[in-house]
Amino acid sequence: MDRAPADTGGKEPSGRQDLQARIEARIRRLELTAGNGLWGTVLFLLVSYAAFDGFSVLPDLPDAIRQKLGTPPPIDLISLALVVYAFSGIILTLARMTTDAGSYRGFSHAAFFTGFYAFYHLSGGLPDNYWAVFFAGLSVMGLESYHLWTRHGAAIRKQQELLANLKAGRPIVLEDEDEDAA
Repeated sequence: MDRAPADTGGKEPSGRQDLQARIEARIRRLELTAGNGLWGTVLFLLVSYAAFDGFSVLPDLPDAIRQKLGTPPPIDLISLALVVYAFSGIILTLARMTTDAGSYRGFSHAAFFTGFYAFYHLSGGLPDNYWAVFFAGLSVMGLESYHLWTRHGAAIRKQQELLANLKAGRPIVLEDEDEDAA
């Protein structure tokens, strides 16, 4: 004996509702994580603000700790390391942009540029090298933020298209992609 299909009362089947909820959750998550580029840049700018004034907001290191740290590296070596780090950071970010791969590394870049500020400060060369660190950091952080923003923007548009097709009742094709999309 065949059974007639159950009347759903005009409601969508729960599988479609579940899929719609997952797509909407993915869009919200992508929108939230797209802001990480801004937060990483803000963190870098806050550290830069503190470094501009010679870290006067922090107490001076006691002489005993300075002696344990030893002599700071020469300013020329810090500058060389800064140039190598900034150049490689830009090249690696551009490579990730062309292959549309990789994750956001802005927070680690902010930490490294904070280290450069600290090394220059401990070496006594921060006033002369502040702008070099600032513009190198701004370049790398800006490129990282742009990569994150464009990558997440494309992923959000793709999810919105899926959601629109799902709501319109059109067939959709789900791809096996990374849930993070970043």
